[in-house]
Amino acid sequence: MNEKILDKLNKHFSGSKTESYSKGKILIFANHEPEGVSFLLDGIIEQYDITPEGNKITVNVFKPPAFFPMSWAINKTPNTYFYATLTDVKLKRAEAEGTVDFLKGNPDVMFDLLSRVYKGTDALLRRLVFAASGRAANRLIFELLIEAYRFGVVNSDGTVSVKIKQGVLADRCGLARETISRELHKLETDNIVLRNNKDIQIDIKRMEAKLNFTV
Repeated sequence: MNEKILDKLNKHFSGSKTESYSKGKILIFANHEPEGVSFLLDGIIEQYDITPEGNKITVNVFKPPAFFPMSWAINKTPNTYFYATLTDVKLKRAEAEGTVDFLKGNPDVMFDLLSRVYKGTDALLRRLVFAASGRAANRLIFELLIEAYRFGVVNSDGTVSVKIKQGVLADRCGLARETISRELHKLETDNIVLRNNKDIQIDIKRMEAKLNFTV
């Protein structure tokens, strides 16, 4: 997002106070009306659903300067998801109707939103493909790559470090934690990842090649 668009967003949401929430707080409950459109200033938000069997399925992860939930705001679609903090967060809120009018009056901001929606849609479609393949390795590698692309820190040796727990990976992949642990061990044996107490270091090029090879 370029500075011009970011400035417009900051001005639009400037009329509301900054709200702070600690890690693990549910901001929006499924089947509840959101209080407005949230503009994320700091931290990470997870959008997820709970299956009838009680399993948590991660749908999306937001980082600054995302604003959500836009399907509810634009299309009046009932909200069926939970939105919770994965870290401590800071955000501002604005009324849905005013935010939609703001987007209509600022095509550059609308285009930026559309671009990010399409990127997210592409990721969801690929996730469906890997889920349908039934291969746990593909599903895990895809989620690790997405995490690396969006939140990874590049190391001096060219690897990328991500801070993500096995339980979170299990939720996103729809797999058991034991399966995640087993597949991570395989990747570590192949020298594609290196685990320690703080993070997972990923050899991006080798992981991308492995995913392309196995699809």
